[in-house]
Amino acid sequence: MPGRQVLITSAVIASALAVCAPAQAASTFAGDGSSSIVNGTGAFYDSMIPAGMFTDTIEFSVGSAGTSDVGVLYFKTVAGITDLAASFNGTPITFEEVGGVLFAGGLSKSVDAGLQVLTITGKSGGAGAYSGTAMFSAIPEVATWLMMIAGIGFTGFAMRQRKADAKVSYAF
Repeated sequence: MPGRQVLITSAVIASALAVCAPAQAASTFAGDGSSSIVNGTGAFYDSMIPAGMFTDTIEFSVGSAGTSDVGVLYFKTVAGITDLAASFNGTPITFEEVGGVLFAGGLSKSVDAGLQVLTITGKSGGAGAYSGTAMFSAIPEVATWLMMIAGIGFTGFAMRQRKADAKVSYAF
């Protein structure tokens, strides 16, 4: 029965690796707005920005390397925001007009584990507002790959151990 012991031991190790998930951290917002980004995914906004120049800094952490998609949307009006600039981890986000006074910009970027920084600056006419989203896709961790390979191996092992006992007989 050593094969069965190996199978049980492997299942216990795979279960332990699956339980050890990376910690999640919430975001921080330096400015008057708000953000709710957990482990790289969520939303942020600032509204009724007072007249004058402003800078908002949003920081959030991701537990592993992967790809982060960040999008920002704002209205360019006299009372709203007239000049908006944004950057994600130092890379500028380019804005384009998507309809009338509505502008949008986005960026998809590979990121390492750890702190991510989104900086938004601009000039408000007294009633400025913007909103945006961040979405993080992690590269599968080693434990995930090991569990997948082990599962395929166990399936192959189980199929090989099956015995074909079916007998076919024909009545004439």
